[in-house]
Amino acid sequence: MPSTIGQQLKAARLDRNLSLEDVLENTHIRIKYLKALEADDFSIMPSPVQGRGFLRSYAQYLKLDIDKLLEELRSAEKQESAEAFQKVEDEKILTEEPNAIPIPEESASETLWERFQHRLAETLASSEPDSVQETKSIPIAEASQKRARPETPVDVEETLQTARSEKQEESQVVFKSIGTTLRERREMLSLTHSEIEGHIHLRPHYLTALESGDFEALPSPVQTRGMLSNYADFLDLDTERLLIHFAEGLQAQRLERHIETREHLEGTQKKRRRFSFGSFVAPDLIFGIGMVALLIAFTVWGLGRIANSRVDAEIQATAPPSIAEVLMTTPTALFTETPTPTIVVNTPAPEADGATEVPIEDALPEGENLGVQILVTMMERAWLRVSVDGEVVFEGRSQPNATFVYEGNESVEVLTANGAGVRIAYNQQDMGLMGGFGEVVQRLYGARGILTPTVTPTSLATATPTPTITPSPTQTSTAVNTEAVQ
Repeated sequence: MPSTIGQQLKAARLDRNLSLEDVLENTHIRIKYLKALEADDFSIMPSPVQGRGFLRSYAQYLKLDIDKLLEELRSAEKQESAEAFQKVEDEKILTEEPNAIPIPEESASETLWERFQHRLAETLASSEPDSVQETKSIPIAEASQKRARPETPVDVEETLQTARSEKQEESQVVFKSIGTTLRERREMLSLTHSEIEGHIHLRPHYLTALESGDFEALPSPVQTRGMLSNYADFLDLDTERLLIHFAEGLQAQRLERHIETREHLEGTQKKRRRFSFGSFVAPDLIFGIGMVALLIAFTVWGLGRIANSRVDAEIQATAPPSIAEVLMTTPTALFTETPTPTIVVNTPAPEADGATEVPIEDALPEGENLGVQILVTMMERAWLRVSVDGEVVFEGRSQPNATFVYEGNESVEVLTANGAGVRIAYNQQDMGLMGGFGEVVQRLYGARGILTPTVTPTSLATATPTPTITPSPTQTSTAVNTEAVQ
């Protein structure tokens, strides 16, 4: 069985009859890196993290136990570091002068992976777990001492400030522990911020903020979480555990801010209660006063409207009648009913062609100058044409409730397209509406009577019979019996 990881990878590839080109096509790992993995040469790898990633992908493609291979790699590294440490100890023992200990110099040809292996061996050799435990136990001892202190009567505000500082220390302790873990891992790997920046593209001041636990200096919690995840993956740490720890710190920080906000609001509310007007006046009382004020205002407005309407009525009662009212009013002694004029069809007029005279001599007073006075009152919107003594004085559409007065010496002719929309007063006598709704009516009002033009009916067309073809008689031939004749 092969002894190294590279030999195991190469043997597994040859057993499957695969070439390096086939592995490149499936894993997208360059051939030079594949050859380096099979030759156990990690010096050409870009970084230790990428080297382990290439190894994991190659082993999974060949269906090998990657955990077992990584464990063998770690054990080999530990063995090499132990051997290097043993050599250093032997040199220390053999050397008489302690200041003459030879310090291994880093050659210019050493790669990042070789420097990492040498520094890892030195770090493992010089690590002191007792000091780490002491540093971790310091906050616990301090906390126990704080708890063991006797309680002294202090002011409430001082107590709140102390509790607030303890809460703040709780979140800061979580963040600083995360930063300490990152810094110790980076120092153990002997990596600088510039080297890490070249691989994960994080600026050095962000890396410094992460390692110091100063997460407030980072742009936002979301970006901080992403930076922390990338940094932990690069350092080969337990990313999930660190992110859970970071979430706990954020939760503690949120609770601290919530407590501060609540305390601030409670303090402001107490100050407002001392001088607030709401403690003396209830909202229901304010609402009731407002409703009463609105009711009083509405009552005053209504009384004012009633008083104004009464004043207007008195003014209208004392005002002289208008011209339209004077013209519309007719004395009862002069009012006589006149029959509704009727249209006479095909009846010759006694004096003029196409007209019927309606005498009103009895209604006219004797001894007055005869003339024609027409008062036209529009009941509805209608088209109207008025001619006085043969001259057209008005033609067009008139608005409702309009009143017109026309006076003539001989006649006044009124033509409308809506008989129900025009009301006529002839010589101060109400003649009523001129006709029905939508009826075209033409009236000629003369000095001695009202002439209604007659409508001459048009001749009705008679249907001519359709000519029919009459059958002509046909000649029928008869057979003559010659033998009988003979």
